[in-house]
Parts: sequence; C-alpha cells; structure tokens
Amino acid sequence: MADTDHAGINLQFEDLAELFVKMGSSLTPAYLHGSLVGVLASGKRMSQEDWVDWALDLIAPTVDVEQAHVTIIQGLYFKALSELEDEGMVFRLMVANEDTPITDRLLLLSEWAGSFLGAFGATGVVKEISEMPATLQEILEDLSEIAQVDAEQGIDQATAEQDYIAIAEHVRLSALTMFLEYNEPPQSTENSDVVH
Repeated sequence: MADTDHAGINLQFEDLAELFVKMGSSLTPAYLHGSLVGVLASGKRMSQEDWVDWALDLIAPTVDVEQAHVTIIQGLYFKALSELEDEGMVFRLMVANEDTPITDRLLLLSEWAGSFLGAFGATGVVKEISEMPATLQEILEDLSEIAQVDAEQGIDQATAEQDYIAIAEHVRLSALTMFLEYNEPPQSTENSDVVH
C-alpha cells in the first residue's frame, strides 16, 4: 500500500484513545506515538508488517484485531513519518487536547517523552551519549527530566497552562531536532534502514 494512502489520515489522540479502549488496551496513544517517533528519529524504518506487529505487541489487545484497527495503526506510522519529514515543521505530539485536565496532559507529555527516549535508545544508533554533540546531549537530558515529571506535585494553576504549552513545544522541537540529526532529507525510500 502506498504512503499516500495513509498520509492524509487525520488521527487525533482522542480517536486513538477510544480505539485502544475498544481493543481492551490500557496503552495511551502518547506512549505508542512517542515510541514510534523515537524509532523514526534514530533514522530507522519499519516494514508495515513489522510496525503493526510491534504496535500490537505494545497495545496488547484483548479482543480480535480487525482490519480497520490495522489500517488505523498503519495510518499512525505514515502520519508520524510524513509530519517529521515535512519542511514546514508540521509535526505534532500525539497528546490530549486542552479539554483534558492539565495534570492528565502533563502525565501524557511525560509518558511521551519517556517512550521516545526508550525507543530511541533501543535502536542502538547511539552507543555512548558522551559521543553525541552537546546540544543533543542536552536534549536527551531535558527529555529525561520531563519524563520524570510528577504532575501531582507543585502545579501552579495560575501558570500551569503556559508552562505546559512551553514544555510541549520544547518536546516537539527536541524530537524534530533529533530527527533532523539522524535522518537524511527524504529523497528515496529504497535505501532506508528497516528495523526487524
């Protein structure tokens, strides 16, 4: 199936969260998206079969997986990759919208950052963090701190929304920076590394 079949799918956090519940999963879209972006940022690519298998392993559905579920999961891959490759920097984090309580959004953002770091590290593209450029080391340190945020502690409600927006933007730009560092500008997909 061609990339263009999925690139236009308008997947939102809430839609995926509802799907995961229907599939009997407690996984959040933030975790799955963060993990996927971590792999893509490292320069690795997955075949559609490997991606669906990997995603379903994380989702751990307790109901029979339908083709409609698979199509949406495939769409998430193409959406993430096409946004990361877009020169207009349209990439967005898959986190809850502003209707969700701020503590929940902070937890999801923290989860996104943690799953990004875990997946990026698991690809093995970086052997020693000390060998990375200082700016990238700082990004990983920042994401690590964000991944450990305790949303229940010390939230100043007066500035919480502004703080969240600033942190989310920092995470978004950090992911893009890592992607740009480890990925060649898109020309041909024929020579891409495939993760098995």
